[in-house]
Amino acid sequence: MRDRNTPLKLVRLWPKMIQGCYEQLDILAGAKEDKTLWWPDYCRLPVNATVTYLQKCGMDRRQASVMASELTACWMWRKNKVVCSFDRSLAEMLAEQARESDDTDVLPAEVLLHPPLPIVYIRTPGLLEQIDGFFYWVDYDITRRDAALRVQWVQEDMSRSFGQAMHITPGATLRECAWDTIKASRENLGAPAVVEVKPVAEMAGTLLSALQLVLYLVAENSEVTEDPAGRGFASIDGGKKVVSITDPEREVKSYSVGRRIGGVIRRARLEDSGQDGGEAVRKRPHSRRGHWHHYWTGPRDGERTLILKWTAPTFIHVNDGELGERNIVSFPGKK
Repeated sequence: MRDRNTPLKLVRLWPKMIQGCYEQLDILAGAKEDKTLWWPDYCRLPVNATVTYLQKCGMDRRQASVMASELTACWMWRKNKVVCSFDRSLAEMLAEQARESDDTDVLPAEVLLHPPLPIVYIRTPGLLEQIDGFFYWVDYDITRRDAALRVQWVQEDMSRSFGQAMHITPGATLRECAWDTIKASRENLGAPAVVEVKPVAEMAGTLLSALQLVLYLVAENSEVTEDPAGRGFASIDGGKKVVSITDPEREVKSYSVGRRIGGVIRRARLEDSGQDGGEAVRKRPHSRRGHWHHYWTGPRDGERTLILKWTAPTFIHVNDGELGERNIVSFPGKK
């Protein structure tokens, strides 16, 4: 995977703007181990702490609040540099589920608290205009004392990004968390709760689209395969020789998400449209879209685990071999 297809460009911009910024965040993160500060283990470093650091660097509160999530994302991601590239057909289908999210609404918010890694960069070129993908991680809001799903959208040229967050309230459903976030956004814009605000609605739709991809990545039966070309190797001598990259700043671990299921989706669409050379298949009036299924495992009086699975749309006719059963590799550094 080439640098231009990764957030490395953005990662390298920050030390040019603020010398030693990553080292300073290392020190801040160490305050938890020293028991000087506390936050939950699922969070590497609260964005609130980065806001305070940027203010000490001379930024005003508003600017620091806007830029802190990007710096936190870059600082975290440079430690594992994992990129998950979604198949475009699968990404589009998952994003469409956000428009009819009845099954997503009832999912326990806890499902988001166990990401495969502290941070992942998800590539979704074509999903949003001029956007290559987004970082996602679980943050801890020191002020509210609750968790938040952070999504940091990155432009195609990797020069800028913008962030979104959804608070994760203990014991709440994703619907309740989403509405809590929308309400907070309206209040920040100075709008009454009963007024529909177009920018807020658009932002909510964008966040919910990203949420569907995040849910797929944490699902028990997600299809994630390692990309050999993305494990820190480079071609030289006109592609005749392959060497290992030893510079840790350049090593990116690349994974493909939904490669097989994406192919199945495309074949099904061609069959339904008749473009495969055969007769057009009549539209199925009762076909069901893709949806989420969840259940708990473990003793009722002990520690329980929430299992999430994605069920493909009925018109795809996916068999077990095509969808896979937890066909996922072990991410480097995964706890």
